[in-house]
Amino acid sequence: MSAHPGALRLVAHALASSIRPPEALPFQIWIERNGVLVDGPQAGEPFTFNGAPPLREIAECLNEDHPSNRVTVRKGQQSGVTTLAEFWCLWLADRAPANILYGLPGIDALRTLNSTKLQPLIDAWHARINRTVIQPMTSRSGQGSTTYEKKFAGGYLALANANAVMDLSMSTARYGVKDEVSKWEDIPGYGDPEELFFGRFTAFRRLKTYKIFEFSTPEVDSGDELGQAEGHCRIDRAFRQSDQRFWNVPCPECGQPFVHHPDRLIIDLKHPHKSVYQHECGHHVSEAERVVAVRAGFWKPTAESPGHPGFHYDAFVSLMMSYEAIAEDTLKAKTEIQKKALANLVLALPYRFKGDAPEWEKLRERIEPHLRRGHVPPRGLLLTAFTDVQMRGLWTEIVAWAPNGESWSVDAFYIDGDTSSHDGPVFEQLRRETIDREFPDAFGRTRKLDAHGVDSGYRTHVVYSFVRNNQRLHPITGRELLFAAKGLDGWGRPAIGQPSLQDIDLDGRKIKQGVKVWGLGTWPLKATVYSRLRVPRPEVPDEPRGGYCHWGSWNDEVFFKQLTAEQLVDIKFRGRVTGTRWEKTRENHFLDCRVGNEALAEQLGLSHSTAEQWAALARERGLPPELTETNLFTVRPVATVADAQYAGALEQARRESDRAARAKRVVEISQDASDWLAGYDVKF
Repeated sequence: MSAHPGALRLVAHALASSIRPPEALPFQIWIERNGVLVDGPQAGEPFTFNGAPPLREIAECLNEDHPSNRVTVRKGQQSGVTTLAEFWCLWLADRAPANILYGLPGIDALRTLNSTKLQPLIDAWHARINRTVIQPMTSRSGQGSTTYEKKFAGGYLALANANAVMDLSMSTARYGVKDEVSKWEDIPGYGDPEELFFGRFTAFRRLKTYKIFEFSTPEVDSGDELGQAEGHCRIDRAFRQSDQRFWNVPCPECGQPFVHHPDRLIIDLKHPHKSVYQHECGHHVSEAERVVAVRAGFWKPTAESPGHPGFHYDAFVSLMMSYEAIAEDTLKAKTEIQKKALANLVLALPYRFKGDAPEWEKLRERIEPHLRRGHVPPRGLLLTAFTDVQMRGLWTEIVAWAPNGESWSVDAFYIDGDTSSHDGPVFEQLRRETIDREFPDAFGRTRKLDAHGVDSGYRTHVVYSFVRNNQRLHPITGRELLFAAKGLDGWGRPAIGQPSLQDIDLDGRKIKQGVKVWGLGTWPLKATVYSRLRVPRPEVPDEPRGGYCHWGSWNDEVFFKQLTAEQLVDIKFRGRVTGTRWEKTRENHFLDCRVGNEALAEQLGLSHSTAEQWAALARERGLPPELTETNLFTVRPVATVADAQYAGALEQARRESDRAARAKRVVEISQDASDWLAGYDVKF
């Protein structure tokens, strides 16, 4: 009896299908066949490189057989690089399974990544291919995936907090992702998190079979000509070590390839959507021409670094941005913080802070006699205080903040006396003048402080005890009111970092982990303070002006001299500038107070609260209805005299009848405007 021939063919086909290796699919092909976008205007649609042409070559470098072990992208916002990294993890799980370590700074960032991006991406992918590669999430069983560990046949994807030593020291990985690496902070007692991260790949280093994909928006330029100084932007340092590729696009007129430079963007101040790019041949590249040129562009290395491709990906080559959007962001960048955001998020460049202190006499001339000491102005929604502790007294400033960064010095004073005891007369008076004090506002009500920081750099354990024994919660927000703070030098630090628990040791009494201490990034904060001091006075009294500082009659000569008591100086080694640092020229206690207040305001949401959140806060505090409208809390761009002159000259040039003369005049005006753009202090 013989078997049915059709059955044999069926069995043979099934056996062959089961043992046949999967089709070799490079990552750049796999992603277009499998990727589904889960957010943005194209959510639910398949991924395609047509929307982001520069990503294709980056994807090719991420293939297993590409000779690179390290791929770097110095990027701006709206680039799609983060989405590419997430798809890469899925491709590895499907086609080259091995352990993957994904590092991101902060546990909150990891939660957001998992809930809003990664897990929805996995679910959409599984639905498209109609099979399961990454095991479903389980809460109790150790067999399935969890929030921070995605399991698949042959390995797992571990999500790690780059600022926590345990997350970077308990796994072995072959592939790695360093997301927002510029925001990775040194871990106290353990050092550089990048070194800890790289240690997870030791097993694959001899044969060089590992691959790390690192990307980030840049942060701070330390001033070091080689980018090697401590605190220099991490992604910029990595990019400088790479072959430094830039996206070249063809000029629509002459056909010559070029790389966009921000100083050649001709901005129409009245009509930003009419802004154009001035090519070297004289042609004005329009937005429509830019889109076509970007699609026809190519990456070109500018340095020698075999095996380490690096890509500069800014807003000029992103099809999610436009000349109009870049022009609008440029026009809004007036303060030091806004200029840094422009450099980092739009131009994909690190930013070097400027710290020239204004003349104290000029600031004193701005005193507004009508301001009342200890009273909160109408637009002051946040109220902070900061105290600098010295051996023979306490220096304190109390500041009110508007949503646009405008500030009022509500009070500034010095309490003389011995500071060796946390419950002595000096600290008792400080408590009465700050956390126990009620401040009248402009509407007949009283307000309490939202936050009070005390510098613990001097009389450390006295400050710890004062904060612990006087801690209380804000009656509205429920947040802790008192902060023990410690200033931290260096450029690569956030305004206010994560707190650490510290022991208290006072008069032989020890309390283990008795107080939280918050680190303040004093160097960038000082630059921010000085940028606000340079904001020009409003032409109309009491007109809102973003970042402007208001002073009262209690701000005397001593106050202004201390406020302007530091300057930025270059650090040189063997004739080469290796960075910049702050140098004190005289006593600076009130500068320290203002820096601390700036950090507390940032902690309370000064730069990242939405208009709706500000309006809700105003309603909570009983402000009149007309002051709770969201449009009253928006930042108004400040048009300088130079801007107005530039706009007028450009408008006049456009009215020229002769086209050649008009083009020549526009070029001349663009050159005259170089000082206006030079204020951003960014370079390729």
